[in-house]
Amino acid sequence: MSITRAYAEEFFDAMMTRDPAQIARYIADDVEWLIVGPIELFPYCGQHLGKEAVLHAYGRMASDAQVTEFTRDYAITDGECASALSRMTNVVHGTGRQVVVRLAQFARFRDGKVCEFCSITDTLGAAEQFMGRSLSQMAEDAPALAEV
Repeated sequence: MSITRAYAEEFFDAMMTRDPAQIARYIADDVEWLIVGPIELFPYCGQHLGKEAVLHAYGRMASDAQVTEFTRDYAITDGECASALSRMTNVVHGTGRQVVVRLAQFARFRDGKVCEFCSITDTLGAAEQFMGRSLSQMAEDAPALAEV
């Protein structure tokens, strides 16, 4: 069953809310979900198997930061697959720090529900903004490595 571009965009819009109740209607019970990124910095990254695990991860994301702006630069649908390249602005709870990230998302649908999903996020850029300091600044402050 092919999905429409409008349906895929509804799914991607629901994802940006980070609201498990809005996301749930789009996800198959046996979904395989991957958010690429360092789990040590972003605990919701990694492999999530099953709808409950995915919704838990998005609930955790929502408790960490609020999405304040979202722009989808590209969206493509092809049969049962959809992908999007987007920019998302978040405000971190507790610090009020603004973090802007780019992400590429890929979804495969079965019977109108996402059965496979992969999100690739610029987590290096996100980590720099989250910490309030760029990694290049930290490298400049670190002692030079000895040549081998």
